[in-house]
Amino acid sequence: MPRPLSLLIVLLPAFSLWAKPVPFEARYQAYTTGLPCGKGTLTLTESEPGQYQYHAKGKICVIGQHIDHQSAFAQTTQGPQPGAYETEFDGWFRDRLLAGTPQANGRYTVTLNGKTLPDSEDFPRAQWEPALMLRQLAQARDDVQLSYTWGDETRDYLFQYQGEETLKTPLGPLKTHKFVQDHPNESRVATFWFAPELDGLLVQLEATRLGVHWLTVKLKRYHKQG
Repeated sequence: MPRPLSLLIVLLPAFSLWAKPVPFEARYQAYTTGLPCGKGTLTLTESEPGQYQYHAKGKICVIGQHIDHQSAFAQTTQGPQPGAYETEFDGWFRDRLLAGTPQANGRYTVTLNGKTLPDSEDFPRAQWEPALMLRQLAQARDDVQLSYTWGDETRDYLFQYQGEETLKTPLGPLKTHKFVQDHPNESRVATFWFAPELDGLLVQLEATRLGVHWLTVKLKRYHKQG
């Protein structure tokens, strides 16, 4: 392969991280053991030039909580720069409000119902919030280690790149990039599919426990905004 072409292929994911994000609204349906068990929406808007906001909300029965997540980031020539986020979990027995603020060291300080969570072995500072973490993962073309916040815990996982796979979706066949999350508990496996045609949008997620499909989330509707 000619050197300029091989170099371009290597650099393509980096170019994607610098590219202008495409605002959208996406709707998802969740299933457990093949039966519908919740739904949600994910939107990306441009509040002002170069400034973006994610808003994810919905309820999934196996989680048992309504989730409302909002986060911000800036798109710069160096790639996305994380901003603040808030996540509200409306549970059966108690509500939780988590707020994250990025620090100068590139890590998040997180509060739970107004109380700062300590920087400890149980909750080390994370680099990403969930929505922007998924965008980072979607642009990768190799195994990648990502540290992100989820509720009142930090998850630092290896995502193993499985190559391309075409999925049948309500939008028609979509070429996707597939990743498997290397969970510390080997009985739990999560698989992600992202569509480059939709600016790296998550198209499908499957989670299994002890080899049994526990949760599936599929894209049902999508449209660009603006």
